[in-house]
Amino acid sequence: MRPKKRIHGYTAPETIVKKSPIHSLGVFAAKNIKRGMVVVAWGGRILTKAEIKKLPKEIGSNYALPVYPGFYIAETSQKELDNADFVNHSCEPNCTIKNLLIMVTKRNIKKGEELTCNFDHGRGVGIRTRCACKSKHCKKYVYF
Repeated sequence: MRPKKRIHGYTAPETIVKKSPIHSLGVFAAKNIKRGMVVVAWGGRILTKAEIKKLPKEIGSNYALPVYPGFYIAETSQKELDNADFVNHSCEPNCTIKNLLIMVTKRNIKKGEELTCNFDHGRGVGIRTRCACKSKHCKKYVYF
């Protein structure tokens, strides 16, 4: 896939977006990446929960990140999606979120490995969704 023009988010130059076995597209290491590197920073518009509910389901449920109770950062249309929006969930992630919007590698990442994060908000918080990460310790369901 050709890189999408940067609109709101950031992805490190050491990454590439391509087809993912987890879900549709994913962010992958284009070369080896060291532990502790910032690989993604999300951006978008600040929206309320009521505004998120009005978005097309594929946008509101897949790309909205909570930043404060009742407030989210999100894209409002498919046209606004950029490479930072294609990070997939894993129950055994190799990255972690810092300061709500920055994704940092938890360990060294090998070239070709998909960069993943745990987006599960916990039982009863968010929409119950079947997990597709296929990791060894997959929880089978996550709450987004």
